[in-house]
Amino acid sequence: MMNENKKPIPVTIVTGFLGAGKTTFLNKLLKKNQKKKFLIIENEAGNINIDGGLIDKKENVLIELTNGCICCSLNSELGSLLNSLILSNTWYDNIIIEATGMADPSEIIQLFMGNRAQQYFRLDAVIGLVDAGLFSSQFEKFTEIRRQIAQSDIILINKTDCVEEQVLTDLTNQIHAINPFAELHKTQYAETGEIKMIDSFSYKPGKIEKKISDFSSFKPAVSANNSHGINTFGFSIEGKLNVEKFSFWLEDFIYTNAENLLRIKGVLNVPDMKHKIILQSVSGHFQVLNGSEWNKTEPRINQLVFIGTDLNREEIEKSLFEFIN
Repeated sequence: MMNENKKPIPVTIVTGFLGAGKTTFLNKLLKKNQKKKFLIIENEAGNINIDGGLIDKKENVLIELTNGCICCSLNSELGSLLNSLILSNTWYDNIIIEATGMADPSEIIQLFMGNRAQQYFRLDAVIGLVDAGLFSSQFEKFTEIRRQIAQSDIILINKTDCVEEQVLTDLTNQIHAINPFAELHKTQYAETGEIKMIDSFSYKPGKIEKKISDFSSFKPAVSANNSHGINTFGFSIEGKLNVEKFSFWLEDFIYTNAENLLRIKGVLNVPDMKHKIILQSVSGHFQVLNGSEWNKTEPRINQLVFIGTDLNREEIEKSLFEFIN
């Protein structure tokens, strides 16, 4: 069976709206990493695959899923493919999933957050591409773009040569307001230079912890943004967390806000635990991991950030204060 003596295979999800430059980016990524063996899972909605013929395959393996959007057929076609990979004892250095431009990446992310999947695969990062020239008009019309931005770990603002500097500044600020955790890079022709695109370990507890600590809005109930219904706000509350009450509330909150909640990231202070507890949730699923050890001199502060659409900040704040004393 695959991976008995090997580390989980890193998985990179490439997302972005139609024409943002995903396939151009992927070709350049493969050319820069020719010593690695990639499995590329490429999806184009509709029966005729357009982008697949453009991908430079070389020594890599390309699998095309053309029967509908990859996020819609997740539990069947993509799930069966990954299960077959586990059983085949086939090894790759990296797996890259290029989703169709209309895909919501959360459905793909969820697949790799399960306990069984994590034995064989390690979600490395979600890389989102944005067309700088078309962003403003597309952002107004398509909710998919907003969800892609909110759930990306690395965002390439591509085709920057097509816009004026002030326009580029404004859209960069807008993207950062929606997702303050993402690394933002400005590119032309999807050229990333020396920027690290694979093996970025975006889901590693230490990296999540640092991003939360760096989040500039950590004051109790400070709203960072409300852009087209997307809220990004953080809470910072000192005290011990009542794990049992919080767990019940979290499961109920995620369930009742399944359509609205995009991400949760948090550092929690659990009584009698020497480690910080790292919480992350993506559209209905959540993980709890051990972070670094608490320093004896640092205040034990619970830090939580929520990203979603039409979330009620006041109700969340009220609930959190009930679980922390």
